[in-house]
Amino acid sequence: MKQIFISGSGGPEKLVLREAVDPQPQGSNVRIRVKASGINFADIMAREGLYPDAPKLPCVVGYEVSGIVDAVGPDADQGWLGKAAFGLTRFGGYADTVVVPQNQIFLKPDALSHERHGNCWLLSVHCPRTKRC
Repeated sequence: MKQIFISGSGGPEKLVLREAVDPQPQGSNVRIRVKASGINFADIMAREGLYPDAPKLPCVVGYEVSGIVDAVGPDADQGWLGKAAFGLTRFGGYADTVVVPQNQIFLKPDALSHERHGNCWLLSVHCPRTKRC
């Protein structure tokens, strides 16, 4: 899998792409192949070294993701397999694959879609560029 981790305090140049081993879900956890990761104020503050709850650097931040459940742990609901879901990660969301507890995911409504606009991915509800979401 690919992750974007913060190599040290500073600006966006401190974000580094790296390869890591695909995580495997255990217990009641599920694995999501990520299509979109949220970028929020806490993530930026962590990168700048100003967020007290952030993991020690270097670290992978990211609180929320959206994607497809592609594996579940032995105690998880097998019905999640293949479903589009949102996941709350509390760090680790800047990755193309995450494992989260089943109780921290919920179904993505069919009315929402992933679309690419220029160099960014948007989970579009009211997309300012297309006006069609």
